[in-house]
Amino acid sequence: MAAGGPSGGRSRVRVGLVVVHGVGETEPGYCVNAVLDTLATTRPGYSVSPANEYNRMTEPEVGNPPPVFPVIRRGAAHNSGIEIEAVELHWADLTEGQPGRVNTLLQLFRVIFESHHLVDAMLDRTRDVTSWILRKLLWIAGWLIRGPSAALTIVTSAICALFLFEPVSVTTEMMDVRSQVLVMTGAIFIASLYVFYRISRQQDYSWYDTVFWLVVTSLAVFALTYYNALLVLLQYIPELEIGPQRLLARGVADCVGGPTNAACYIDGLYKIIIWGWRFWGGMMVFAAVLLGFAWVRARITRDRSRLGTLSTSIAILIMQFMLWTTVVVSVIYPVLNRAETITTLREARPIVQKAIAAHEIQPDSPLAKLVQVPNIELDWIGRFKFIYAATAVTVLLMILASILLIEIRQFKARRGRSDLEQTARNMPRLLFNPALVGLLIFAFLVVFALVFVQPYLDKNQMFVTLRGYILPVAAVVALVLPFFFGRRVANVANFARDLIDHHYQPRQETAAYFIPSVFRIRNRRLRRERIQSRLNLVLEHFVQNQGYDGVIFLAHSQGSVIVYDYLRDNGPNYTRLGDAAPALLTFGSPLGSIYQKYFHEYAAAKQVPIGIASKLKCWINLFRVDDYIGGRIQPPPGLRVDNHVMGLGGHTGYWTEPDVAEALDAILTGKVADATKPPPLPPPPMTPSAPYAVRAMRRA
Repeated sequence: MAAGGPSGGRSRVRVGLVVVHGVGETEPGYCVNAVLDTLATTRPGYSVSPANEYNRMTEPEVGNPPPVFPVIRRGAAHNSGIEIEAVELHWADLTEGQPGRVNTLLQLFRVIFESHHLVDAMLDRTRDVTSWILRKLLWIAGWLIRGPSAALTIVTSAICALFLFEPVSVTTEMMDVRSQVLVMTGAIFIASLYVFYRISRQQDYSWYDTVFWLVVTSLAVFALTYYNALLVLLQYIPELEIGPQRLLARGVADCVGGPTNAACYIDGLYKIIIWGWRFWGGMMVFAAVLLGFAWVRARITRDRSRLGTLSTSIAILIMQFMLWTTVVVSVIYPVLNRAETITTLREARPIVQKAIAAHEIQPDSPLAKLVQVPNIELDWIGRFKFIYAATAVTVLLMILASILLIEIRQFKARRGRSDLEQTARNMPRLLFNPALVGLLIFAFLVVFALVFVQPYLDKNQMFVTLRGYILPVAAVVALVLPFFFGRRVANVANFARDLIDHHYQPRQETAAYFIPSVFRIRNRRLRRERIQSRLNLVLEHFVQNQGYDGVIFLAHSQGSVIVYDYLRDNGPNYTRLGDAAPALLTFGSPLGSIYQKYFHEYAAAKQVPIGIASKLKCWINLFRVDDYIGGRIQPPPGLRVDNHVMGLGGHTGYWTEPDVAEALDAILTGKVADATKPPPLPPPPMTPSAPYAVRAMRRA
């Protein structure tokens, strides 16, 4: 793209620069301004226009009124005759959550409920029987968590909170237990129905399954309670094993024949939740067994290429369950504490009543009012809190293990500065790390076993002592967890959501099979398509008719996947580029480190698309040695990718890196090799500090 080069000897070359942001720096205009300013200050011969141009574009056929998004443009030039016109694609508003801890919590819930889309994208059902079975099994397991289990947990928690926190006089003087259950479930049904209507109108598929099953569950509990059938049916739910003996069921006379106690409803619904957990755990144990068979087969065939995908898909569902349990119980922890407090106060009530009868305490004294608590005995609260504690401690251990892994990566990066290439190859993974995945699966099996064996250990003094230490830790986790919903957690949630959105398909939501009229486009990747439509609009309005001699895409993080999809799916003519040959500069890209390794759609073994193979002039990929997302991209057959390792710096801040400006300068001035030509002979040895343009010219 240099003057006098590809332009046929002309002294003036016009180049279009398309900037696509990723995770981190997502303010409109930041990326295009940062990269051009860095180019002008670090590379000789460049100048930039003093101000940028702000545009607003409308997205047709998206809503009424149609939404708008910002498009920032800015110009630059090189003294050799190269004119640069840069335009930035902004898409962060489609995925980035709102600021604040509450919004971060909602964002985390959204990631939890939609992570099954990653599993679907990881497991290629056409490859082998194990992948096909595991894909179906994990789909059902994910549905149980985000659908019936989540809905019944919400309904049961609401009923439990109602009876634990309301004044005793409400039940004794104003409204009986059955009527209160009807009011609560009716209110939940109306509220969830309204929310379902709103998200259907807005076509926000994030909460479809949970809200849909909340509508179904609340309506079912309301109807069964109204016809006096709920308590009768709950009598047929198998009792939970609590040790060598079964928990004695409440007699029919206690819950059906006589005055109804609130515990009848709460305990009965709780049993269903626990049996659901056990069924879900059994499926995950079966999935672990399938993984074991796959591991044995890999040992025999010496082909371990699928083990990472299989184990990671199982770990995602386990983490989905553990995060759901930890976050939800953290929210309802006051309810659990209230239940235990009521149990303690009920034990003290006879003593206080005796003191009142002896005129030692006044009937209206604060102490007398303190023991006026609901007559509810929930003997499962302690066991429930222990299972939650074990789950919370497991999540805490995973966080600590991740922090330790980060420190190990930093240590290796600092020690390996003299040979960045080798250090990058030996750097342990942070995302989807095999050791963390194995630890998570093992921890789940331990927690699942505790669900069954905990009551047998209640007589063991060592276990009781250990539980005494774990429960306070869980309480601290419940209290401290909301304070962690800050910027770092928000960034992790945003990247996870970017991954999910890219693979999201409405057909994965079970509600699609009950109300197909709402999901007419269930087989499309709606969120990916919307970002691509924005890119198409930007190219049509600001690139297609400009007559550029070349177009360079600059993309960071998830933005590199967006650009790759465009180049893959729109070749070989690239009409929206005005038939100009594209070049690609990516940095911090997850294409190689995540997409090629775990998502079969992007497998490096697949043949390179014809558009990229015939038109792409060059592809430079930069990544820092300690980048936990970006990494080396393995070129598909028939394509060349010039990977370059940078020093320390993490995943953000690439736009102001001199190395990025140097790579862009190398493309603009024609100092890089053609991506469609086979790699030349290995270059002569050189020091890692050699200028990038020199390395590029040697390789060319």
